[in-house]
Amino acid sequence: MPTGKLVLRAAIIILGSVFSTGVSAYQSAADLADTLNAELYSGVLLNSKDDFSPLYLVSNNYGEVDEQDAFFLGGELSYVKAMSHNFTISTGFSFRNDLLSSHFLKLSLHGIYFKAGRVKETIGGLNNDISSGSMALSKNARPVPMIAVGLEDYLNVPYTAGYFQVKGSLSHRWLEENRYISNALLHGKTFYLRLNLDKLIGFKASSGVVHFAQYGGISPQGDKQPSGFSDYLRVFRGAGIPNPNGTTQGESNGLGNHLGIIETLVEKRLGKHNVTINYQKPFDDEGGIQYISLTDYLFGIEWKLPEKNSWLEKVYVEWIQTKWQGGPGLPDPTDEIPTREANFGYDFGQRDDTYNNWLYRSGWTYEGLVLGNPLFLTHDRTLNFLSPYPAHQTSIANNRIRSLHIGVKGAIKSGLSYRGLFTYTENFGTYAGIYDGRFSWNGVVTDPDFDYPFKFGKVQKYMMLELTHERPFKRVPLNLKLQLAKDFGMLYRASGLSFSVHYELKQY
Repeated sequence: MPTGKLVLRAAIIILGSVFSTGVSAYQSAADLADTLNAELYSGVLLNSKDDFSPLYLVSNNYGEVDEQDAFFLGGELSYVKAMSHNFTISTGFSFRNDLLSSHFLKLSLHGIYFKAGRVKETIGGLNNDISSGSMALSKNARPVPMIAVGLEDYLNVPYTAGYFQVKGSLSHRWLEENRYISNALLHGKTFYLRLNLDKLIGFKASSGVVHFAQYGGISPQGDKQPSGFSDYLRVFRGAGIPNPNGTTQGESNGLGNHLGIIETLVEKRLGKHNVTINYQKPFDDEGGIQYISLTDYLFGIEWKLPEKNSWLEKVYVEWIQTKWQGGPGLPDPTDEIPTREANFGYDFGQRDDTYNNWLYRSGWTYEGLVLGNPLFLTHDRTLNFLSPYPAHQTSIANNRIRSLHIGVKGAIKSGLSYRGLFTYTENFGTYAGIYDGRFSWNGVVTDPDFDYPFKFGKVQKYMMLELTHERPFKRVPLNLKLQLAKDFGMLYRASGLSFSVHYELKQY
């Protein structure tokens, strides 16, 4: 079933559930107290290479880290006002040097939220701080301006005794002007269904779809992309707009750049321990929508231990592979390659080109940073360590990867905690790069000496150790944080550190 229809049916289920059950308040009385949280921090960022930091010093920081700023001053504030037992208003902001990275307003009524602004959030994955990042929307880029409505938590499906639950959201975002299709729009929606047997056997299983679509905006040729309300409805459904004039306006197979993930989570309590399995299948078109794939996916296992302030509190192991992307066959027939035989025996409709799009060439990025998993490298980032090479009209230069990621966290002693990340990657670039064009069979096929930086795959490793000392001066609410990072392998070598002092204020 097309993504749009699947999520449309999901939205109808959500709304029907909300209005049929009246949606009881999900918050406890303690949650309704007015709270003010503030943090001010300052520090230094040092790198072995000028203006280029190891991956884990800059990635998954909501786009706040500027590698050119050796010294930084930042802060974050959030305030929650309880208007009634069922109604709260939240607001806040964060900044680092001259970047106002987030600012938002959120209303929550009977478990339904409305929020607007630049909101720090992730969609997909376990939302922990020891993963490499969601394949859908991670912490990597600065939050995109948005409005959104959705459910705060899972809602019981009527007449199922709470064993079946649903959760979903609907959002609209505005992308920046400085991209290939300027001022493009971003539609988003999610729907999850969960089987909740936690009280019976300590087991939960959920599955859902996350769907995004870039549409609208103006191309460099001056063509205004369809963005009216009727076009929005087509985007919602995943339908296309015929394009008989052959301009860059509209796409017959699907308006805009559609992408997302099919996600499954399984949670199990084992005594006082908790184990969670997370599976994400990315898609970039309708042909890539599969519930289970053994070729392109993210598979992660998280183990939470019961002891707090112990040397090991949480372990996360993750495997990512996206090398296949439907296969090496051309996406569509061309005049030069019109048949399956000319396509080297492969079916058409392959080379999905994860995070890239032929028209929305800035791809799944915002202000130059990947919106999804940061192990997928942009062309601009690779130019920090590779000689200039063709981008083939795309933004993501390395989306065919294999990766093993391990994250751990715990406490060395009371008040002194650590977080460690290690990632092994094999990087194969893109199909367009290896074959010298997304719609060609040149490159390594016609020239055995073809020069391509990701030819045969390049191994790269990323490491980071973070130490946090909470209140070393006892009554003074100061925390010290040290991050040490090192990248090494066949692409480049770099090391760096970040040291910062954090002052925290909490008031109830």
